Amino acid sequence: MTKPLDIGRLGLWTWTLDAQPMAKSLEAVNEIESLGFSTVWIPEAVGREPFAHAGLLLGATKKLIVGTGIASMQARSAATMQAGQKTLTEAFPDRFLLGIGTSHGNMAKAIHKRVYERPYSTMVEYLDTMDAGMFMAA
Repeated sequence: MTKPLDIGRLGLWTWTLDAQPMAKSLEAVNEIESLGFSTVWIPEAVGREPFAHAGLLLGATKKLIVGTGIASMQARSAATMQAGQKTLTEAFPDRFLLGIGTSHGNMAKAIHKRVYERPYSTMVEYLDTMDAGMFMAA
């Protein structure tokens, strides 16, 4: 079993990092880190792809933890979700935290063209698939 990440006592969830050019977003995340925030949480909806976004934010900071709040299981397969998580945790040990959610029914249907039924059961199956998944990178 892996040890839990120490996300600290002061974190920030924000969508505003999506609402500006990436250069400004990277400046902002450095300021967030300098202000003493230990963790920044980024969403997934209709903005930046969260794994690429998290990687850019992590690369621009020294110790800030970046978490997805949430990465939608509707947007990618369990294997792709697992690969993104493992890639970022390898590149930035103890600095990436994957939060997965079922999204909202209207978003699943309108944006991802997915059927939104039985979110709990669907999530359990998704997580089981991630756990059983094959990941062959180093």
